[in-house]
Amino acid sequence: MNENSHTKNRTSLASRGALLGILVYLILALAKLLSGYFFHSATLHADGLNNLSDIISSLTVLLGLRLAKRPADQDHFFGHDKYEALSSFIVSLIMFSLGFNVIRQGLMTLYNQSFSQPDQRSFWIGLSSTIILYLTYNYLRSLAQKTKSMGLSATSRDMRNDILISAASLLSPLSIYLKLPALDTLISIIIGAIIMTSAYHVFAESTFVLSDAFDKDQLIHYKEKVLMHPKVLDVPKIRARMNGQHTYVDIVINIDGNLSVYESHKITEEVEAILLYNYGVFDIDVHVEPYQKV
Repeated sequence: MNENSHTKNRTSLASRGALLGILVYLILALAKLLSGYFFHSATLHADGLNNLSDIISSLTVLLGLRLAKRPADQDHFFGHDKYEALSSFIVSLIMFSLGFNVIRQGLMTLYNQSFSQPDQRSFWIGLSSTIILYLTYNYLRSLAQKTKSMGLSATSRDMRNDILISAASLLSPLSIYLKLPALDTLISIIIGAIIMTSAYHVFAESTFVLSDAFDKDQLIHYKEKVLMHPKVLDVPKIRARMNGQHTYVDIVINIDGNLSVYESHKITEEVEAILLYNYGVFDIDVHVEPYQKV
């Protein structure tokens, strides 16, 4: 399978996962928002809003994956892979906004002491949601690992938090038995905090890629591996960046200045092969300079 076919297959599988996430979240959001209203559960209402935002997030990821499939053109010489990271960034902003609003609403309820008593039937909604999300999460996580999709990884990570949120909602009906009317509201605030924490992780990962940052320890590994070549005398400069799942490396190597152009070119090809074979680097630009002892 060539590189283009592999990329198309990866994005196709990732898109399928995003569509599944949208379907699951749509069902759960409707069920929880309706149950939160009829069963007077602030926790279910907050969880339903969370799932509603997940639909928007999944649609954003799906759009990012579709745009990332576009081939390189005269305006995008390195392709459109970064649209996937951009979609994850937008997802993080949506999550930040939702988490803040859930916390704000919960704090206002605590301040006004306007607590509502959740119906015991809300327990079964929370239990069903937890089971459905757990099964879907396992599938999406394996799919994200298989496709190495940042957007799908963000979706599965968000779904992992949704499992915790749904599990926490099971405690909501206990507020009546424990005679703690504020328990339901406190759980909703915790849900908001979990959403905000998850948003931060997605934000950090996406901005790391969008800002062309790269793991410096990985660069050290690249350099050490290249220096194992017997004719590479030094590596004065090396830099790399990610574009989607593809790694691009620019490297300067010092070799014997008396070597012919043909020999120098052969060494650059061998350096490219080293990085491709050992680290799967997608594109390598090797610049040759004569070695000078200091």
